[in-house]
Amino acid sequence: MRFIKHRDIEMLSFESLDSFDDIFNFVTTRNGAIDGDPYSSFNLGMHSGEAVDKVLEHQETLRKTIGIASGRFILPRQIHGNGVAVIDETFLGLSSDGRKNAVSRADALITNIPMVCIGITTADCVPVLLFDPVKKAVGVAHAGWRGTVQHIVSATVYNMVVRFGTSPADIYAAIGPSIGQEQFEVGDEVYEAFRDAYTEIERLSMRHPVTGKYHIDLWEANRADLYDAGILSEHIEVAGLCTRTRNDLFFSARDLGVKSGRFISGIYLK
Repeated sequence: MRFIKHRDIEMLSFESLDSFDDIFNFVTTRNGAIDGDPYSSFNLGMHSGEAVDKVLEHQETLRKTIGIASGRFILPRQIHGNGVAVIDETFLGLSSDGRKNAVSRADALITNIPMVCIGITTADCVPVLLFDPVKKAVGVAHAGWRGTVQHIVSATVYNMVVRFGTSPADIYAAIGPSIGQEQFEVGDEVYEAFRDAYTEIERLSMRHPVTGKYHIDLWEANRADLYDAGILSEHIEVAGLCTRTRNDLFFSARDLGVKSGRFISGIYLK
């Protein structure tokens, strides 16, 4: 990944996606962390516990900074499932309430409409961006551990295939900043969920020699799902940035608590 700055907003972007001139991709940062303030300084999460007006102000600042028109910056509700919503002309024609209802069960979005930015909010969960340079379509997925065991990125790729005629081998995928395996200690019930979902659980887990607790590698789990969905390994970029370790740059629910900020990972067709 590389740092980019638009006006006063510090962000990162994926080098593999930057090689394409017809898309813009980004991952926001905290833009300054203040001790004792879990929302400092650029919280973008509507359901994070911070005043809605403040979050909307930040989202508006981001939207204007990246050059997206009002009403064309779309975020899903995110319920830690594997639902995928299609952002098409019908969706854009809906009322505000209609739009909210259309993405109320979604943790992933796909679109092929230019200048419509789709994104997801995270603070340890895995953000995944997808781009099909042949059919000109993009996708985003929010892969928390629950979404990961439900193979949400596979579902997102499948929906791009069905809706846009995408060939998985054409897709470029980017796995964004999220909690790393060393920091992602889980209980036995979470380990069992991954063991049920993945045949090669030893590739995704390790048991701490001191605590005896399991640690799960969410990056590898989602990379494996992308590969199994038909995406070429050389088309998959993994940021390798742990949100809990780099809490100076990113919000981390494990470090700051559930009532803390969220950052956005997004993409749009120019």
